[in-house]
Amino acid sequence: MDNSIEYMDLLSKNYAEALDLLLQKYGPVQDDYFREASYYRFMKGEIKSISKGKFTRTSEGLYCHHIDEIKWLKISDKDYVKKFNIPFETQRKDRLVYCDLIEHTILHVLITKETSFKYGYPGYGVYLKPIIEEWYLDEVKPNPEWMKKCYIKSFLTPQKAFDLLREMQKILEENYFNTLNDYYNEKRKKEEDRKKLEEQIKQRKIDDRNNWIERAKQLHYKSSRMDIVMASYNVLIYYKNIMTFRGSSVTFKDYDNKMKVYPKEKILDDLLIYIESLHDVNNGVKILNNNVFKIPKING
Repeated sequence: MDNSIEYMDLLSKNYAEALDLLLQKYGPVQDDYFREASYYRFMKGEIKSISKGKFTRTSEGLYCHHIDEIKWLKISDKDYVKKFNIPFETQRKDRLVYCDLIEHTILHVLITKETSFKYGYPGYGVYLKPIIEEWYLDEVKPNPEWMKKCYIKSFLTPQKAFDLLREMQKILEENYFNTLNDYYNEKRKKEEDRKKLEEQIKQRKIDDRNNWIERAKQLHYKSSRMDIVMASYNVLIYYKNIMTFRGSSVTFKDYDNKMKVYPKEKILDDLLIYIESLHDVNNGVKILNNNVFKIPKING
């Protein structure tokens, strides 16, 4: 079913009119968003979280929107609730409305417009708009079952979704792509740039590790303990996983403390054995030496 005409009509309303249409379409919400007693206990610091009411209709592909988001930011976020002392009245069932993903996004666009970007825009720009782009422009179907229901409920073809997003951006006086192909071309370019940057970072890490290996080869027993441990840390720990882009959570301080039980000569010998093993492996020689230094296990 093509809902794009209905969505465009909703987008032409003001916020109050849009709320009335959605209340008529889906009916009133049957429970408060948060439990009142739990809400006040949380505000007093007696509990760390707030119990929610039985309002959800995600099984039908519907979201629950706080009507008073035109006055407050992130009403459903407990941290914001406490920080800004948001009154419980904003959580009552008569201050809630059901909507699908596109309708939810439209409500945030209307709030943004009517409050001159004071409210509504974070939900639109950071959360809702990217979901529409991912689901309907990029055609990436979500995995969680409740999201699948939401995806189906507000389904739009890429072109219809693009036209709607373009109209939303126009209402907010923000630029958007001229055509759907422009969107795809820009996305492709960003992906190419991302891969190129990854390769540059990877090469930089390879070069840095090679530099540390060369520095380690110049070390000797008269070198300072700090220089030896630093080289050992960088070769064996910090730059060990350069191909996976996974940095180590082990700090130099942690490593240095662990190495204090070893004389610097032992650390240097084992470092050089390890470096030699890298050379042998790269040349296709199987390492038979079972005495190669075992890196101490450090959490992280």
